[in-house]
Amino acid sequence: MAFLIYNLIILFLSPAIVIFILWRILVTKKSAYSWRDQLGFVRLPDLPSDKPRIWIHAVSVGESVAGAGVVAQLKRIVSEAVVIVSTTTHTGQEMARKCIAGADAFFYYPFDLLPSVELAVSRTRPSVFASIDTEIWPNLRHVLRRRGIPNAVINGTVSDKTMRGARLLPWLYRWTFSNIDLFCMQSAEDAERIIALGADPSRVRVTGNCKADEAEGPLSDEDRSKLRESLKLPADARVVVAGSTNPGEDQPVLEAFAAARRVYPDLRLIVAPRQIERKREIRELALGLGLSCGFRSQPETVTGNEDVIVLDTFGELSRVYAIADAAFVGGSLIRKGGHSILQPISQGKPVLFGPHTFKQRDIVNQAKRAGVGFEVSDAQSLAGELVRLLGDRQLLDGIGRRCAELIAANAGASIRTAEALADLLRRTQH
Repeated sequence: MAFLIYNLIILFLSPAIVIFILWRILVTKKSAYSWRDQLGFVRLPDLPSDKPRIWIHAVSVGESVAGAGVVAQLKRIVSEAVVIVSTTTHTGQEMARKCIAGADAFFYYPFDLLPSVELAVSRTRPSVFASIDTEIWPNLRHVLRRRGIPNAVINGTVSDKTMRGARLLPWLYRWTFSNIDLFCMQSAEDAERIIALGADPSRVRVTGNCKADEAEGPLSDEDRSKLRESLKLPADARVVVAGSTNPGEDQPVLEAFAAARRVYPDLRLIVAPRQIERKREIRELALGLGLSCGFRSQPETVTGNEDVIVLDTFGELSRVYAIADAAFVGGSLIRKGGHSILQPISQGKPVLFGPHTFKQRDIVNQAKRAGVGFEVSDAQSLAGELVRLLGDRQLLDGIGRRCAELIAANAGASIRTAEALADLLRRTQH
């Protein structure tokens, strides 16, 4: 019955869905590269037809990072398997191709329309499917179960927002979860929440946060020096790195930096916007506060005298955190749920974030308990925390040691997850 209701709703909304798809293809261009795959016409390179296929879905950038270690471990544990990776967003596709080196093919995830899903599954022919984070996609799960293809949720987390949504559509979640064979959750609390939403407890296990395995280890002193030189940062200048900022966050970050700079005149700010195309908007905001600004992608604009550098390049942020004295991670001053704080922690840096971290709840709580993560609410409180942290070298040294302990405590999730998926695959071979 749930299958019928869900697809009748989709049928009723089909005119709006068609307009939405055309809008993405023709106007926003967000599906300009992906629409064929998204409609189910998946194109894969020539792959061995006699080997099992594991399909890993990573929605966007963060999930792609989490998937890298899982894929690497899968290729080690099940060396005969072919691993294919899908993403929803174009930036996720770029990141997946860059960091998931062990994958055999990449493509875009289909819309959850029954014809698109049926066609995509027929063309990809997976032996096992796994989505990173709690992506449910009811029609895909239904088709996989009907065809006898085991499927899983890996690196799963259940936010407060998901809990609220599930209360509105409990029948949809119960039906979808009944079609999922395995839930690998980040924490015990996430496991309890997924069970509360209707997951079979016997199918739920806690495997940890895979992103912890992919967080790059601390850069050497030599590498940090080279990175500072490439950004023309004065040798003794303090640095704040604001990573993955979203619209509505750059202004308070810049205001907080300007306030902290009145205490520490040598302070510099590096801003890495989540949407690189917003770089000129950020420069205008900086100029409006009397701050000079350069772009990483345009070396001629980075002379060493800039107050602010916009990191408008792809894939550098994790290393740039290494030259920070303190870091802020975005998606948290607005109601987006927060982006991963593991990268600055892996570099031994104190990390600040806003109150909206429901997508990172477990690791944020761990960071707070460890004394390496600090919640702020606005520009004023962010400035206050920056001033406090930057003025206490002994405190920063202690935070660096506690960061290493926190990363070590979260290690091994990728191996545990890959082993769980390998077990699913073996069941299909008996």
